[in-house]
Amino acid sequence: MTDVAGELSAILVDSFDVVCGDIIAHRTLEELGVDSVAAVELADIIREKFDVALDDEELTTGTTMEQLISTIADGTS
Repeated sequence: MTDVAGELSAILVDSFDVVCGDIIAHRTLEELGVDSVAAVELADIIREKFDVALDDEELTTGTTMEQLISTIADGTS
């Protein structure tokens, strides 16, 4: 099984300059510095990496890490 949390954290750190220690389950993408433009780019990366397409309701700047991990995990199972 894929380590969705670990891989998603690595994407945020490598592609969006998020500080690894800031990535906590209840934090929103906005709180991590991911704005709406970056969220679109993140959705593209997630589609390529996990083969999961997220719609506008599933990935917003208000989406928490916990919600995003769950959505990706549900889509890869």
